[in-house]
Amino acid sequence: MKKSLLLLCFLFFAMHLFSQKIEYPPHFHQLLNQVEAEFFEPLDAGYRDYRPLKNEFFNSHFAIRSNQEKMDIRYYIVPWNDDNPNASNPNIRTFVTLTNVATNAEEAVITATQPTKEKLLKEFNADWGMTYFFQPKDVFSDREHCRMIALCKEGKGTVFIFYLFDDTNNEALDTRYLALRFI
Repeated sequence: MKKSLLLLCFLFFAMHLFSQKIEYPPHFHQLLNQVEAEFFEPLDAGYRDYRPLKNEFFNSHFAIRSNQEKMDIRYYIVPWNDDNPNASNPNIRTFVTLTNVATNAEEAVITATQPTKEKLLKEFNADWGMTYFFQPKDVFSDREHCRMIALCKEGKGTVFIFYLFDDTNNEALDTRYLALRFI
């Protein structure tokens, strides 16, 4: 009887553990709809939603993490607003975001690359984009490294994807590259 009860408890726990899905805050769904973007949910590697600690510099709209891939992914969405230069100029918004999340340490290096227009259109249906690698501020993340992808679709908005990780050879960076896309 005890073995049956123990087995039943184990099966219940296992079913609960493996049936968990990522839960999206309603505000995140609203922002995705507003900028007409789609979110690609990772269905493997045990990604779960979590709430990063609030800080005075920058707070994302949504975050997921995988202990298996040893990576956190955070999302921040800025809908287009012609009356607000911060929301209608992706290069300005990106610079502000970068300065809020990247460390200010003197020896820190920030690497920036701009994908080709063809690549942006094909992969993200975006008009503009930049990719940055840097060390995040401690208050933003306790991970050692960050890859930030900024993407903009004119008239729709700018989205930011933050990949936070410790190992620079983390293969999940390539696997999770297409995390959001404009429709």
